[in-house]
Amino acid sequence: MEAKDANRQEVRWSPRAPKWKVRRLYERACQGIWDEELADDVGMTLYLRCVDILKIHRAQTAKEVTCPKCERNGATTLIHRCGGRDEPMTCPQCGWSMTWHAYHRTFQRRQLNPGGAVAYFETFVRQYPTLRDARDKTLAIDRLLHEFHYSNRNAPDQPTRPAGVNLIVGDLEDVVRFLDALSGMDLPQEIRSTEQEWRRKHDSTYWPEFLRKRGG
Repeated sequence: MEAKDANRQEVRWSPRAPKWKVRRLYERACQGIWDEELADDVGMTLYLRCVDILKIHRAQTAKEVTCPKCERNGATTLIHRCGGRDEPMTCPQCGWSMTWHAYHRTFQRRQLNPGGAVAYFETFVRQYPTLRDARDKTLAIDRLLHEFHYSNRNAPDQPTRPAGVNLIVGDLEDVVRFLDALSGMDLPQEIRSTEQEWRRKHDSTYWPEFLRKRGG
């Protein structure tokens, strides 16, 4: 039991960004200030969150689980899972072991499933480390937060839920309201086009009617 608990404790997922920091980043931009410290703080939180989302995507689709113990020691070891959900997945390098069922429970209901927004998480992970300017970082953050999942097989071009729910603290309804409020700010020109696109996509979903019925 102790070994199982220790192995479970090795699995840690990056947190979502708090709303107050995201809001402050936008408020600063509205004041004409590209806040480098805040952009780095929010941007790195989102970057690490996206990295973890993509690890889970790889584990689900390619059946390759990143060993958390090796990773904490500065190495990357992929464990190829080939058994059932109760078959142990054991790292060939350090011996860390867990069943897929137990591993799945570590990220279940924590908004870490990539859903239909994988391409946007991948783009951010690829591009963010190359950015040096606070303005460029803020714009990259803005684009990421206002993407949508596209997971309806019968209507693949129809946006469903915002990708921001994977990235910002709060339940789905709360995050939708928060992002909608951001679009109503007196935003700088560089961000305004993203917000207009968000509004267009938002209005094409069921969310406006849903929120109206909920009293908002």
